[in-house]
Amino acid sequence: MVFRHEAFSYDSVDGFATRVTDFVRAGLAEDAAVTVIVPTARLEPVRDILGADGHGVEFVDTVSEGRNPARILPLWQAFLDRNEGRPCRGVGEPVHEERTAPAIAECHQHETLLNLAFAKVEWRLLCPYAATQPESVLARARANHPWWEDEPNPDFDDREDGSTLAQPLPEPFGSTTFVRFDLDSVTGVRENAAGKARRFGLDADSVERFTLAVHEVMVNSVDHGGGGGMVRLWTEDDDLVCEVRDEGVITDPFVGRRRPTLAQPRGRGMWMVNQLCDLVQVRSSASFGTVVRLRITGMGTRQA
Repeated sequence: MVFRHEAFSYDSVDGFATRVTDFVRAGLAEDAAVTVIVPTARLEPVRDILGADGHGVEFVDTVSEGRNPARILPLWQAFLDRNEGRPCRGVGEPVHEERTAPAIAECHQHETLLNLAFAKVEWRLLCPYAATQPESVLARARANHPWWEDEPNPDFDDREDGSTLAQPLPEPFGSTTFVRFDLDSVTGVRENAAGKARRFGLDADSVERFTLAVHEVMVNSVDHGGGGGMVRLWTEDDDLVCEVRDEGVITDPFVGRRRPTLAQPRGRGMWMVNQLCDLVQVRSSASFGTVVRLRITGMGTRQA
């Protein structure tokens, strides 16, 4: 058996906990390493049912650790690396009630990439989906999972692959203005982004994270995207958003999702950006170049 990526829908916390604990216990019975990455609100019922059996299970809150969905795949990779040679089982709920529409889009991207990343790795991953999610969300979930409700899934789309990187992002509501930048103007644009973040009401740490991420993506554009690009900033609900565009093309669907090694001379930039931001969206194709959209969430003052 190679990677078995499966999902199920649940209509109550009790139903969720029963299905998950049955899956976990079956893994423990075969001496499997088990990690559960779901929201805290559903971690506790699972812990309660498992009782002493859960002492060897690793529990992770996806709301905090997986706030940016691009951080979840590296968590699974690290889990498999730590337990090489053992049977492995995971439970992951990337789509949950606190996700925004842009974040859900990235969760679907994440689920697609799991099939590519672990196609030749022998382990099982169970992904719960609330039955209350919109049908459009559940339809994408079915397309991303070869197994659904313990059965081979006829709705699985085995054509889904990294080409989702080429699907353009929706335009923001309202008007936005692009500013061109090159090597000489990166510093000025970065300072403008920092000022906008402060006016939005972000705390000092969030301002620093946002500014550093914007700077890193612009430098990538200078180095790999034709010497510069265009940037625009806007606010959307509780998010401050920065989008950087350039003429380069990214061909690696896992950009920013592979933990860099100490010996790796390049490729650290997008990894760092994913750690700094609450959401990172990357799209790239020969037709429109590369678009990187960064989000930081905060108690915005709407002065930006």
